[in-house]
Amino acid sequence: MKIMFSYQYALKLKKCIAICMYFNTFLLFAQTPLSQTELESNANYTFDNQDYYHALPIFLTLDSIYPNVPKYMFPIAVCYINTTGDEQNALLFLEKCKLKPNQYPPTLHYYLGRAYHLAHRFDNAIVEYEICLSYLYKNKKKNISMIKDIYRQVEMCENGKKLMRDEIPIHIKNLGPTINSNYPEYGPVLTLDESQLIFTSCRPETTGGLIDPEDGLFYEDVYISSKIDSTWMLAKNMGPSINTDGHDASISLASDGQELLIYRYDRGDNFLSSKLDGEVWLKAEELKGEINSKYYEPSACLTKNGEYLIFSSDRPGGYGGLDLYISKKLLNNEWARPINLGPIINTRYNEDSPFMHPDGKTLYFSSQGHNSMGGFDMFYSKLLSDSTDHWDAPINVGYPLNSAHDDIHFNLSADGRRIYFASIRPEGYGDKDIYVATTDQPKVLDILVIVGIIQDSVSKEPVSATIEVVDTDNNTIIGIYHSNKATGKYIMALPEGGKYRLSIQSPNYKVCDDFITTKEMDGYQERLKNINLCPDGIKE
Repeated sequence: MKIMFSYQYALKLKKCIAICMYFNTFLLFAQTPLSQTELESNANYTFDNQDYYHALPIFLTLDSIYPNVPKYMFPIAVCYINTTGDEQNALLFLEKCKLKPNQYPPTLHYYLGRAYHLAHRFDNAIVEYEICLSYLYKNKKKNISMIKDIYRQVEMCENGKKLMRDEIPIHIKNLGPTINSNYPEYGPVLTLDESQLIFTSCRPETTGGLIDPEDGLFYEDVYISSKIDSTWMLAKNMGPSINTDGHDASISLASDGQELLIYRYDRGDNFLSSKLDGEVWLKAEELKGEINSKYYEPSACLTKNGEYLIFSSDRPGGYGGLDLYISKKLLNNEWARPINLGPIINTRYNEDSPFMHPDGKTLYFSSQGHNSMGGFDMFYSKLLSDSTDHWDAPINVGYPLNSAHDDIHFNLSADGRRIYFASIRPEGYGDKDIYVATTDQPKVLDILVIVGIIQDSVSKEPVSATIEVVDTDNNTIIGIYHSNKATGKYIMALPEGGKYRLSIQSPNYKVCDDFITTKEMDGYQERLKNINLCPDGIKE
């Protein structure tokens, strides 16, 4: 989901319309080489409108023809910082500008600070930020907003130094070219057994082939890949039941892999759900109730039993920017009025990309607040009671999982050993890529994951069935799972400390009950459990 806040949207839309009209004229006459003056005019127009995606290639063209010209170098660096966050290329130009700082505006020091910050050269960044502050304080009233921003950047640099001193032992790997491309990839969601990965990308083959005039990127589509042995297969577009000509993004996958939530921007922000019917994903339908609103709501996650939805929103009444909210599913399948998760989780900055681990107790999310080292960092918090509003103080997942870039869209394997996330890193293929990090120090509760096949006891054909899991200690439903009608495969996760009754039901079959206990379970466990259902006409 592209980060775009509703209170800025009207202004940006007017700006984009003007830019699009301008570019239509520009492209019409671009059949012949443009003069230096014409190129400068085009570059300055887009730059002044903060359309950095379109300004960058024009300024780079000017720099290639007329190298080392001061009035080209600084805008190029600003464009790099404000588009791909490419601090290395930005520094190539900024450090040349630094040799003659009087030829540039004082914001040169701000962007030097940003580039050093993104490169994890925190002390250098703080020096440049403080130089910029000395200029801004000459007109404090006019510059108060930027002054506050720079103080926050300095604070994040100090956080970064501390987090890097306490580096966590972890191995990070790019998922490779079958998943990632030269374009942005993010929003990874996976089945519990990690056999399928669904994610979002802005690629040229996007449905409709259109480009978003706001950022110059292709519209978002949702892609899917399957893992065979340990290799991810070439990702495929999920097709018209999921993707439209506009923005469509993956946000959550039910624990049994049979329901996908997507975000769609179509005259407003909407959450939609698509069900897996055998091997076919059905047309996505909008969630009902009080979830969708006129405000910006880019991310959400289902809890393991589908009873609650945690999502981000900038609706009024929050603590600032995007906040995380929770909504309960009602008996009529509509979603109730959301409740803010409160000041322990939310800050005056943005919180986004929630992910509730199958243990049912650990919430992961990304935040620009708390002790972030830059942009969005990933955090986790433990639920302290059965209530949904008592959370432990969020903990930064640490460096090198987090960086000074935006680290967002986090998905943790059931055993807590593999973390899938999106980030901009030097070894990437372009813009955001999807990575997997592996750790030997998982931070999740004991949990039992059961995978198996439900089949006809006579024909051995796969059966589409519903598995209702009830905690026998208090007779409450803790989860409802489904087997796939084409394969019979089901997946479920049971938390430690309980005794559960599994009621397996399917039309034309006898109800099958089974009991499983996790009361003396120690650590993460997996179990293969195939289930045979007896047809109604067969005597037991």
